[in-house]
Amino acid sequence: MEPTIGQRRIGAALKALRVRAGMSGSALAAELGWSQAGVSRAELGQRRISIQDATQWADATGAPADARAELLGLAEDAAREVRSWWNVHAGGLARRQQEVAALEARAERISNYQLVVPGLLQVAEYAARALALADVSGQGDIPAAAAARMRRQEILYDQSRQFDYVLPETALHQRLAGPAGMRAQADRLLSLDSLPNVSIAVLPLAADPPALPSAGFVIYEIPGEPLVLIETLTDELLFGGERELSAYRAAFDGMRRASVTGDEAHALIRSAMTGR
Repeated sequence: MEPTIGQRRIGAALKALRVRAGMSGSALAAELGWSQAGVSRAELGQRRISIQDATQWADATGAPADARAELLGLAEDAAREVRSWWNVHAGGLARRQQEVAALEARAERISNYQLVVPGLLQVAEYAARALALADVSGQGDIPAAAAARMRRQEILYDQSRQFDYVLPETALHQRLAGPAGMRAQADRLLSLDSLPNVSIAVLPLAADPPALPSAGFVIYEIPGEPLVLIETLTDELLFGGERELSAYRAAFDGMRRASVTGDEAHALIRSAMTGR
């Protein structure tokens, strides 16, 4: 994804502190225990900077009190980003799929709670309908975006990554495809759940929910840069702060414990999607 305004601002502040300290990128990387590429990405706004990262950078560069305070403030602001779909989708929905694929490629683990079947698990007919409904910015490139979403799914077969899903039972009843498409979607879920690195749990209607999220969310466990992504009707929200990450991780883990898996989950999927 393109760096946000907040990420570019903090990147510029980080570079200014390094230059002020007379340190090369490699010297600072050694001091921080980062790679030189990591330092470069931080200064370009391509790496999410946590409060801890900002503190370490300020320490390593001997930042004065006023510069330290400014940097920590920027880090706190950058940890919460809101981006309008009109901006995010400016290059088209297909390009957005490529951006999400790049994000997924950096994550070692993805924890996903959604109110419909998530993109990586969708069949083509379901994906096309979901994308059409999400196209509030009027891009219209639905076939290309659906094809790009299908290509994204190749990452599921990379067993070095873990994919955990919790679907509320109501998500299974969302008719985003015709009868044949819904049967194909059910078969797809059951097939993917057999992969060793993919886990699909269903939160039954009768379960006592341990959390009450107002929207679906995805937790990307990117080494050194974990973040939560939330999609609303008109905006994308990105959270990288420890408080938010801890809250969403706890919510996901709680809903996972309250969910059913294996044969019980498969029975709910078949019943909701195929009537069998």
